[in-house]
Amino acid sequence: MKHSMHIGIEYNSDRGKALIDTGERVSRPEHLKRPHPGEVFKRRCMSKSPLKQNEIAQCLSISTKHLSRFINGHSNLTVELARKLEAVSGISAQAWMHYQVAYDLYRTANNKPNLKSIY
Repeated sequence: MKHSMHIGIEYNSDRGKALIDTGERVSRPEHLKRPHPGEVFKRRCMSKSPLKQNEIAQCLSISTKHLSRFINGHSNLTVELARKLEAVSGISAQAWMHYQVAYDLYRTANNKPNLKSIY
């Protein structure tokens, strides 16, 4: 099983614990829940803003209905919206797109096609 952290060796000494990083990067298991990017935006950005939902929608140049559908997980993130989220939140469009891909892979983890390998 793979985990989303650096693999390291931990040891104890009289001066405390240390972690030696091997530099190997592995991914998080697909069965662990991944949040929809709208949920992340709501939790990380909207909850900290003094603006109301309709004002945030205006800042994003989208309708309040579109923002509502997005933050409630009823519409997927597009590249265009990722760029807008980047502009208002300071979190890169690439990071927002990563949330969408991770969510899509989690949501479809049980629907993997059983196909013959090509090599």
